Amino acid sequence: MLKGLLKFLLVCAVAAGLAYLYHRHRDFNGRMETLEQNRQAVEDLRREVQDLQHRLNEASERVRRLELDPVERAAVVRQMRKFAGEEEKVFRMEEGAAPAPLPAVPAPAQPAP
Repeated sequence: MLKGLLKFLLVCAVAAGLAYLYHRHRDFNGRMETLEQNRQAVEDLRREVQDLQHRLNEASERVRRLELDPVERAAVVRQMRKFAGEEEKVFRMEEGAAPAPLPAVPAPAQPAP
């Protein structure tokens, strides 16, 4: 009976050792980390696809409005090309350093009457 129990414990110990080596060799923990990283990457890509789809829909709607509305089309062209319409004055304001003031010029002396 004792011999059978020792044999059973030895077989269990060998089986546990082989299972541990198999687990270590297959790197299950590393694979789980990689799987989680891949899932996160897929989720990020799905969000990006949704965002791009939303932007595409907005751009398509803008193109449709530009095709149908000549006033908006002219406004976009004027904005992009910086054109002025008829009867319009355009003042360009540029940021940056102000020009240096000109030196004061004395008034010419007037002859005495």
